[in-house]
Amino acid sequence: MGERIAFTSQRDGNFEIYVMAADGGNVTRLTNDPGDDQYPAWSPDGSRIAFTSNRDGDFEIYVMNADGSGLTRLTDDPADDIYPAWSPDGARLAFLSSRDGNWEIYVMNADGSGAVNLTHNPAEDFSPAWSPDGSRIAFDSDRSGSYEIYVMNADGSGVVNLTDNPDGNVGPAWSPDGSRIAFASARDGNWEIYVMAADGSGLTRLTNHEAGDDQPAWSPDGSRIA
Repeated sequence: MGERIAFTSQRDGNFEIYVMAADGGNVTRLTNDPGDDQYPAWSPDGSRIAFTSNRDGDFEIYVMNADGSGLTRLTDDPADDIYPAWSPDGARLAFLSSRDGNWEIYVMNADGSGAVNLTHNPAEDFSPAWSPDGSRIAFDSDRSGSYEIYVMNADGSGVVNLTDNPDGNVGPAWSPDGSRIAFASARDGNWEIYVMAADGSGLTRLTNHEAGDDQPAWSPDGSRIA
């Protein structure tokens, strides 16, 4: 998996899932459907890719082998299910669903069974990110009136607000050792990348540019952030 990158592109007319080598070469199209296929997520062992598609009408979660074969639909609900995120052991998937009237974070088994709502809040909850040990899930939510970064136990208990700023904090990403969380914030006037300790302390701004910076992702060894 570390040698390949999955991504979404409209280069063939609609959103499809592609993979390429880490140097940008050997681009291969994995999906071929009139619907939109988005939000690819590698399984921890690199053998499968979960993604979102509206090929059957509404957005649902699907999984396929890393070569595009073995397509399986995991969710089947009239509402939209999007943004799958694998647990570190590959046994579960967190995802977003609007099936209860607003965006909530759910978790299900990797075969699509046992879906459970973790957040149960009238606000919008987004961007679930598993801690490396699988014990916690970070996410962003506007439940306080502005988007903040929260963390909860993997069963939905123990919700804690890690940020406290009215200008927006989104897209949490755990460092590989679980000690830090990178995220995007507009607290200084435009979107920049910040990092903080996993308990919300030690905030550090990493970028300083007039353009917007968001969606941070850690290198496997934790030494760099893309």
